[in-house]
Amino acid sequence: MRRFALISVVAGVALAGGVVSSSAAPKLVPPRAVASADAYVSAAAKRRNFGRTRTLHVGTRPASRAYLRFDLKGIGGATVTKATLRLHAVFSLRRCKRQAGTGRPSARRCPSPRIAVRSTSARWSERGVTFRNAPRAGAKIATSGPVSPGLVTVDITRIARGVSNGKPLNLALTASSGLVRLASRESRSRAPRIDFDLESSETLIAAGDIGDCEPSSRDEATAALVSDPRANVAALGDLAYDYGTLDEFNRCYQPSWGAFKARTRPAPGNHEYQTLGASGYFSYWGAVAGNPAQGWYSYDLGDWHIVSLNSNCSNVGGCAAGSPQEAWLRADLAAHRSTCTLAYWHHPLFSGTPFTDALEMRPLWQALYEANADVVLAGHAHNYQRFAPQNSLGVADSARGLRQFVVGTGGHRTLHAVGAIANTEAMNNTTWGVLELKLWPTRYDWQFRPVAGQTFTDSGTQACH
Repeated sequence: MRRFALISVVAGVALAGGVVSSSAAPKLVPPRAVASADAYVSAAAKRRNFGRTRTLHVGTRPASRAYLRFDLKGIGGATVTKATLRLHAVFSLRRCKRQAGTGRPSARRCPSPRIAVRSTSARWSERGVTFRNAPRAGAKIATSGPVSPGLVTVDITRIARGVSNGKPLNLALTASSGLVRLASRESRSRAPRIDFDLESSETLIAAGDIGDCEPSSRDEATAALVSDPRANVAALGDLAYDYGTLDEFNRCYQPSWGAFKARTRPAPGNHEYQTLGASGYFSYWGAVAGNPAQGWYSYDLGDWHIVSLNSNCSNVGGCAAGSPQEAWLRADLAAHRSTCTLAYWHHPLFSGTPFTDALEMRPLWQALYEANADVVLAGHAHNYQRFAPQNSLGVADSARGLRQFVVGTGGHRTLHAVGAIANTEAMNNTTWGVLELKLWPTRYDWQFRPVAGQTFTDSGTQACH
């Protein structure tokens, strides 16, 4: 599991050899939160505040408990996979032995206490809490092992998974026996702290068949769904109808989906090639679309490797085994052995809409299959389809198969009829919208998001191979 810092890195896209683009993943370090307030209360001095001391007393003789507050900022949308509370015990066992009247070790006379971490309310202040007004120590969250002088660690993942970004976390500490002295935040380097392991995701929003130059507001409606400024966009071809000219891109794509052009990575559709060499497409997108003679490239998005392919096979030397694109794809996958891999292009290999499947893409699917890739996205059929993982021959394969999504719902004024074929899991031809993918280090979540006023949706999660 990678550990995530509370930092944000925005990486550009650079072309390698005019073909492969790559965006670097953030440099990640483990985040931590140091106590922003702490104090202890004691039955031996019920009206006294102990919010300025260098030690926190926790024990049963006299009854004492400590309170800790952590201000958690910057976690954002990350998932807490582990949280460890780190304390520093400063009591002396030698002193305990002298008090017991013997210099010899004695587990009975000097038992090793355990510290219980408990929930508590926020109704206390470091400079005002006393034994009389302190909030109740609530349910036990976790318990340490036997405490000895030095570092004490407690796994508090159970409560930390539910914390909100920026919302303070309040904890109470009690001990099973005796009296334990812990370093307070005034001790600085030994102050109580929480170390987090975070799992973060990248968002990829995908749709194809978008910019309709005929009077329609569908592309504006789907563009409104791309509201997260951090989301990356996969544009799945047929982006400017009817001929993919530069003028059509500027008039019919730019006013809607052009708003997030800088974070979009496209794939060419058949309508782009209605203009010779898809020159309008390559002029509009520039270097990010890859070599104009090829139109394929790859990049990294967080922990995922992403490949954009050109399914207009006859225009780029074919897609058969040994073709330039198939050979490049195999080399690219061999050079990027990521845990999770996603590929997208325009024409789906499998489709329940007649005459929209592209069997010539089978060799590219096979190359992805052999490299243990996970997801394929396509457009062309103006509807939404989701398939179970399958191999290039359409045989269900839950162990190594690729899951294909058809998302031709980006804004063209017409939607196509669709019927179930082998391995179809979901389909809809009445709703415009986008597919939103959350790409985690070892899994992906998907959700089809409909335009305003429509209700169809589809969602799920799947581990990578």
